[in-house]
Order: sequence, then C-alpha cells, then structure tokens
Amino acid sequence: MADGIVGAIAGLFSGRRREDELALVDAEITAFGEMLAGHPFVPGRHQDDPGLLADYQRALDAYEQAKQNFVGDRNLRDAADVLRALDEGRHALACVDAVVEGRPRPQRRPLCFFDPRHGQSTEEVRWAPSEGAARMIAVCAADAVRLAEGRPAIENGLREQRLAPQTGPVPNLAGAADAGAQRRMGRRPTSALPPRPFPLASPDPYETWPEHTGVRQRRESRGNTGVQLVRTDPRKPALLVVHLERTTNSWVELTSPPDDNRRPRQILTHGSLLTRAIVPVEADGRDEIRLQVHTRGRWQFWLHPQEEIPLLEGELGSTGSYVVRHPGGQVPLRITQHDGGAFSLHSLRPDFRLGSLLCRGDGPFTATAVAPRKAGLLSVQSRGSWSIAP
Repeated sequence: MADGIVGAIAGLFSGRRREDELALVDAEITAFGEMLAGHPFVPGRHQDDPGLLADYQRALDAYEQAKQNFVGDRNLRDAADVLRALDEGRHALACVDAVVEGRPRPQRRPLCFFDPRHGQSTEEVRWAPSEGAARMIAVCAADAVRLAEGRPAIENGLREQRLAPQTGPVPNLAGAADAGAQRRMGRRPTSALPPRPFPLASPDPYETWPEHTGVRQRRESRGNTGVQLVRTDPRKPALLVVHLERTTNSWVELTSPPDDNRRPRQILTHGSLLTRAIVPVEADGRDEIRLQVHTRGRWQFWLHPQEEIPLLEGELGSTGSYVVRHPGGQVPLRITQHDGGAFSLHSLRPDFRLGSLLCRGDGPFTATAVAPRKAGLLSVQSRGSWSIAP
C-alpha cells in the first residue's frame, strides 16, 4: 500500500478530525491516479499480450473503483474498501512493470487481517479469536511483533478480537517493523523509539543549487508561470530538482519532453505533503526543459550538475524521491523506510530511464538488496522518510 495508509493509521491513533483522515485517503487516490497518468506503458505497443493488457486494465479499473467507493465515506473504517481497491491497483501496475522488464509477476500479499488500514501483510502467524479455533492469518509487521510478544493487535475496533484494551503507549510502526526484521534474523529487537529524522551525514546536496550551476540552469520566483531551463548538452539526460515553499493548491507540470500522446509527461509534487522532488529527465534532443508552475508561494528549480550527485559512502537518509551515486561492487544494502507508502529503488540507465528494480516495499519496512556490480546511479521513489546503508 502507499503512503496514505500509514498516514491514516497515524491519524487514527492521534485523534485527528475525520475530515483530516479522509483527506489522507483522498490524497492516496490522487497519488495513484498520478502514478497511472505518468506510467510509461503504452497499450498499443502490446496488443499481442492479452495478459499484460488485462493487468493494465485491472489497474485502471481499481482506480475508478476506489473513486466510486470513496463517495459518501464518513471515516477511515468506511474507506477500508478504498484502500483494498488501491492495493489491487498497485499490484496490477507492479505486474505490468514486471512483465515489461522480463520478470515474473510479483506475488500478491494480502492486506493485514486485522485491518486493511495497516497495509500489506508481511508474514503469517497462528492466532485464535476468543472462543474460537486457532488458524493461520496474514498480518502486518507491527501486529506480528505485538502478537509474538503476547500483546493484542493494534486497536481497531473489530469485535471478533474481544481483547482487553491496550493500556501502554501505541508503538511506533517504523520501530515495530524494524523489530520484526531483527526477530526474523535471530536478533533480539530493540525497544521501539519515537519517529526521528535521518539526516545526511553532510549537508543535503539537493537543498540548494551548487555554486557553479549556470544561470540558465536555475530559476527562482513566486506564483504561477511557465519556466524554461536550458540543458548544458541536449544529447544528455538531466537531473531536475524542484522546491516549493508550499504544497497547498500547488503543483508543477513537467511539460517537456511530452509523452507519446503529446500530453504533459509528468506532474510533480501535487497530492503530496513533500515540497521537494528530484526527477531524472531523459534526453530528447531539445535544449530546453519546460515546466508549468501553479502555486501562490515561492519556488526554486534547477538542473543539478551530474558531478554533484552525492556518493553513497555511509548511511544515507532523506525524504521523498532521490538520486545517489554508488561505487559498484555488488555491495549489500540495508534499506529502511520509516513512514510513507510505496517505495522502490531502481538502478538508473545512462539515459536516465529506470533500470532494474532492486527493492520494493510499502509502509514502514526493512529489507536488503544488492547494489549493481558496475558503478552508476540509483533512483529512490518514495513519499516518506527512508535510509540506505551499505
């Protein structure tokens, strides 16, 4: 599941207003719609593969179903069917990516048995309801840890559980997921800690443009306008960095290069709480990269010099999309997402197209991956906070 699910859980426990909770679900629907709009799949190129076309249609149908199910919802429990529809759509789109890249379709993990708002399950455990027979159920990482420690699943109001109310503090989901990973590796989990940022060891290189960035490769101003940034070499791809002062009623359209239907290629930052986006832009033979800005606040854009892309040397932490250079050598990587929803880590091809998928996850999780043998670039796609450590 994507970032709206974890945000919904946080809203549930912190007692946010129902309007705020439903706004997070609405943002989840918007984010998936943007993912579909920006997806490079072109049905006309795959008419000979009906299974692939069916997967893509399943993703489109899931989006429409989620929008229909959301009408009239009053709270998060009402929106459970929306989250299930979005989960179906994301799995369908993951199948499309897998087939196009020549990989087997990913296994479908069911949503957490106790509540779909907890996100996808990570393992199966033996559990028995009161006055009922024991059975195997699929649960999320946080509930797996709680059940293993003899505690009830996260409070959600399901009558079937009939468990004593939780008297202790609500666990940090990121810490619980990490504890579950440690348990599976045979280590004693540490106590859950409150959420904390994971900053870079050095100042974030994407916070401001480098000093030697050319005047035609950077722009800053305020309000609605069109923006043109000039590539240093039209034959080479570019790395676009977008900063917005505010996200409310704000978005940025990358209108060049257009897609195969001559529509804007990508919408950036809209429907997200993040004010920054780092976007690899393929070469199209044109000198200019054009954007359209819709905001009342200040903004800042630039084409980041490739030699200034940070090198993955120690632990790297950030929030949202990111591009990092790795030295190669098939080094094992420990990847943790602390909040948010859908996460993916890809290698970047020399033309800045997404290469092989190294890691995929949803919500708080910890996983391992192996860096490519050759040195190159890695691209993180996320709307939450995360860390990567060799």
